[in-house]
Amino acid sequence: MALIGCFVAPHPPIIVPEVGGDSLRKADATVRAMGVLRERAAGLDPETMVLMSPHSPLARSQMGVSLASAYKGSLAFFQAPHVRIEAAGDQALAEAILEEALNHGIPATLTASHGEVVELDHGAMVPLWYLMGALKSPCALVELAFSYLGLEEHVRFGEAVGRAMMASPARVVYVASSDLSHRLFPGAPAGYDPRGAEFDRAVADTFAAGDWEALLSIDPGLVRAAGECGYRSLATLSGVVGSVKAAGGHARSHMLSYEGPFGVGYMVGEVEIVWQTPVGEEVGG
Repeated sequence: MALIGCFVAPHPPIIVPEVGGDSLRKADATVRAMGVLRERAAGLDPETMVLMSPHSPLARSQMGVSLASAYKGSLAFFQAPHVRIEAAGDQALAEAILEEALNHGIPATLTASHGEVVELDHGAMVPLWYLMGALKSPCALVELAFSYLGLEEHVRFGEAVGRAMMASPARVVYVASSDLSHRLFPGAPAGYDPRGAEFDRAVADTFAAGDWEALLSIDPGLVRAAGECGYRSLATLSGVVGSVKAAGGHARSHMLSYEGPFGVGYMVGEVEIVWQTPVGEEVGG
């Protein structure tokens, strides 16, 4: 099995030191937790990362898969042009994900074709800056996008992604880029709604407990009120986790941090993947 781990990462550019500067200390818990993920990723030594970004090109009624040959990006828009990432595309895995989805009747489309070089958005750049920052070898990338389809389709897409990753010859980690409510207090980026904090508590509590059914059962009205941009990333992750369990593996959720210092909820977490060996020993990623 080639799926070796899953991460949940927020994507505010302000948590990158070259962007955040003195404001970095206001998000200290997030920065520290992302540092833990950096080291965990280095320890897993992945050959490919599959990342779903809320800011990827979005098709309303189809899940998105990039077949790009390469990815590049910077945080120049945030006055840090020297913060750059370049990665080759794992086109074989991207093709396998798309095929697996379509073969199971899941609406999916290309967001980039063979030969294209995709410019990474900050929803990908920020998590990758941490997760690729301590790797010993270059790591390929596949970027995914969610849609306006319902949660069930996102879960089914996640299951297809999981099956494709498990069949890949590469060592693969999955990354759910996800900011939570943007309405945590007056002056927040999307205005204020007291239900934003309620939504974030529900997400954080259910993720920490590994209760994916409860996470997916959060009241839709609460989700809308929160002004979030990551719930569908987490729904897709739940499908990935489901595929692991269906294949006989174990998935253990670890909550590393949650805070909302700028009015947006940041959750950092890991889903540890453990496979059973033929003699009954557990082997982690």
